[in-house]
Amino acid sequence: MDFGKNILLKIKSFGLKQASIAKFSVKISLKDKINLLEQLSSLINSGIPILNSFKIMIYQTRDKKIKRLISQIISTLNKGESLKDAFLKHPNIFSTFDISIIEMGEVTGKLGDAIETIKIKEEKSKELKGKIIGALVYPMVIISLSILMIGVFMIFVIPKIQKMYTDAKVNLPDLTQGVINASIFLQENIKEICTGIIIFIILLSIFKNHPRTKIYFDRFILKIPLFGGLIKKKILALFCSSLGTLLQNGIIINSSLQISSKALENDYYEKELKKLISGVSKGIELSTLMGIEEISKGKENSYFPVELASIVKIGEQTGKLAPLLLKISQKYNKEIDNLVKNIGTAIEPIVIVVVGGIIGTLIMAIMLPFFNMVNVI
Repeated sequence: MDFGKNILLKIKSFGLKQASIAKFSVKISLKDKINLLEQLSSLINSGIPILNSFKIMIYQTRDKKIKRLISQIISTLNKGESLKDAFLKHPNIFSTFDISIIEMGEVTGKLGDAIETIKIKEEKSKELKGKIIGALVYPMVIISLSILMIGVFMIFVIPKIQKMYTDAKVNLPDLTQGVINASIFLQENIKEICTGIIIFIILLSIFKNHPRTKIYFDRFILKIPLFGGLIKKKILALFCSSLGTLLQNGIIINSSLQISSKALENDYYEKELKKLISGVSKGIELSTLMGIEEISKGKENSYFPVELASIVKIGEQTGKLAPLLLKISQKYNKEIDNLVKNIGTAIEPIVIVVVGGIIGTLIMAIMLPFFNMVNVI
């Protein structure tokens, strides 16, 4: 069975119905989702039937949202529908990738392992987000406090200093006059500036999530200095891990690629994977589509690095593609850890220098007229 194609057709058949379901679907945190999946996989792997597993879980949880979610899943299962169908009714929680993996588990009889696969993916995603946030906390605190301090300084302090110099009839240097002009502009347009920032954030959110523009946003973030490399590495790690796991469970390469593309959460890369799927369905080797034959000509595929294409080629030749993909996924995860540390280390001094430069400029602008007054005296 072509799992990838089947699940995509299933989702498309929902159409507007799926969108309306999303409005009434329960929303839970990533942490709660991981706990739910962990408990479910443990019960199923212990030999407890799926329906009974959920009945046990609903009595063990106290969280109202999770109880509601489990209750809705039990209701679907009681109607004779599959777990995949139950998950399809909660698009706010379970992604296309999740549902594809569940379908794979139901057909192969390895549902517990399938749920464990989803749980591991979510754990890695949560861990990476935590590391990135941890690396950015200190720089962001410095930036936030600096913006607040500079804003207060420009709006409340500079006007008083301006009045003092005006009363003293001091000729202001260009730097000081520029700072005063900026202060006046802020005072007169603070509401418009705040409104503009809010509108920008809203538009950015729409641009980021709208189906027609998301692909451009996903392409843009890959080109951001420091962060672009990290995001690309995360995508490759997820791709290798998902593809390796699916192949290891006996899913054919076409379907494995189709399902893996949904795990990436990046439309730009997903578009490229569609080319791989199309090529593989025509009998072209995956390594060839990744550009392995172009390496000798000094060219490199911008989506898939030489190392990955070479590993895939070796896997195709030896029949060990799945374990090699899982191994290189682990390597990418280690590189992600190092990148996160390096980003934090690189950003901190840059932020300190930039913020220090701005504050230093403001202090200089204030003091220059004072020094001129002293020299005149």
